[in-house]
Amino acid sequence: MLEILLKDRTTGRNIIWANAEHGKQEITAADVKLIRPRWQKLREQQRQRTKDRAEIFTPPEVCQIQNELIDADERDWQAYVDARFLEITCGEAPYLVSRYNAVTGKAIDLPKRVGLLDKKLRVVGMQTKTLLDWTRWAIRAVKSVYGYEFQGDNLFLARRNVFETFKDYYAEKFYRKPPEDILREVAEVISWNLFQMDGLTNTIPFANTNPQGTLNFYDEPQEPQGEIFCKIMDWGKDKTVTFKDLMGGGRR
Repeated sequence: MLEILLKDRTTGRNIIWANAEHGKQEITAADVKLIRPRWQKLREQQRQRTKDRAEIFTPPEVCQIQNELIDADERDWQAYVDARFLEITCGEAPYLVSRYNAVTGKAIDLPKRVGLLDKKLRVVGMQTKTLLDWTRWAIRAVKSVYGYEFQGDNLFLARRNVFETFKDYYAEKFYRKPPEDILREVAEVISWNLFQMDGLTNTIPFANTNPQGTLNFYDEPQEPQGEIFCKIMDWGKDKTVTFKDLMGGGRR
């Protein structure tokens, strides 16, 4: 599963660190033990990341208020589960799943979680009776939530949080761990839906799409790579598309 959760679907390689310490180096399975959530980082590291990338994580009470604002319309439960949401610059994905307070690190009990996927999975739990139906609709719920992030360690944590959230709700419903084939399918979906991207250019980090205008926060050498626009999966059509095409064909 770890190999899948580290995969960059645009490049076919692993996601990269894309931070001040490691630059363009790929994150390997051996590196995962080095990854820490923001709340576990030293205060100076937090300040530096805020300075470099405007990294400030949102507390769950704010996520709850904002999620309720976009989540209040009347829909039947199937349409609600399929409704697509995107968390931009997602960090550890607190708007999608809230396994812990992203600011303090305090664990959040399942009934009190406020992420958009948390709410969808609770609906699936209430509306389905059999394991087959729950699994089918729970995977559809995972397919409906997207997020992008520049820094690879944050992205891995976001992916892991979504993955562990699926496991949490499965265990609550069926009192056992999900089988390996289901977990693999969920990991594959997550590796497509939570992707590494420079939100200014809709490309992979450090892609040389506009040498005169692209910001280069870490003074990384801009090697000619062409326009490597990020790919995501359109699950309804079962085909890959570029994120820029979903945004009207151009950069934001």
